[in-house]
This record gives sequence, C-alpha cells and structure tokens, in this order.
Amino acid sequence: MKTLFTVFLVLNLLAEALAAVSLISGPLGLQAPEPIEGSRWAMNYGFAVIAIGSAIGWIWTKRSTLAAVTPVLGILMTFHISLFIALSMDPSQTVGFGLHGVLALLAIVLFTQRNKWCTD
Repeated sequence: MKTLFTVFLVLNLLAEALAAVSLISGPLGLQAPEPIEGSRWAMNYGFAVIAIGSAIGWIWTKRSTLAAVTPVLGILMTFHISLFIALSMDPSQTVGFGLHGVLALLAIVLFTQRNKWCTD
C-alpha cells in the first residue's frame, strides 16, 4: 500500500502540474486578450493547484508515518472528491471528471486503509 500511496502522490503531482500549466497559460490566463472582471479565475486556480501538487514534496520523507499521512491524505481526498462532484455537473469536463474520480477513489482506499500500512 505504501507503493500505491507513492504512485498516488506522483499521479497527483503530474495531474496538478498539467492543470497548473494549462490554466495559467491558457485562454483565461496569460493568453487572455485583456483582463476583464472574472476572466482570470482559471489562472488563479492554476496557481492554487500548485499547492495540491506540492503535497508530494511535503510528505515524501514521512510517507509511512500515520501522523503525517492522515492530514495530507485527508486534504487530497477532500480536494479530489470535491472536484469530482463539481466536474460531474459540466458535461464538457469528462477528462477532469474521470481523472479526479480515479484520484478520489485511490485517496478513499488509501485513507481508509492507512492504519494497515503506516508504521509509527
């Protein structure tokens, strides 16, 4: 399960890095012709997902410790479940919906089983 947790952290980093780059540099970010009210939300969100992707760096050396795993995994689980729900309401967001669905499911499994694979 620790290996699965490591894979989950890497997938989370890759997904959020891709999201950050596309949102920051995309048509509602730096490529927006002119800033209009509310048009930069995508770019702002792009910077916010950098924080979620950075979880791998914050927990890397303690990824077997229950006291470190619980809050980081709880935050990631809440993030991915919330985005899964939000993206399910927009039929054009199938990739994000699927990706956050898989990450949410992995986070739920890892969170519920963390007592079995964390070594304190």
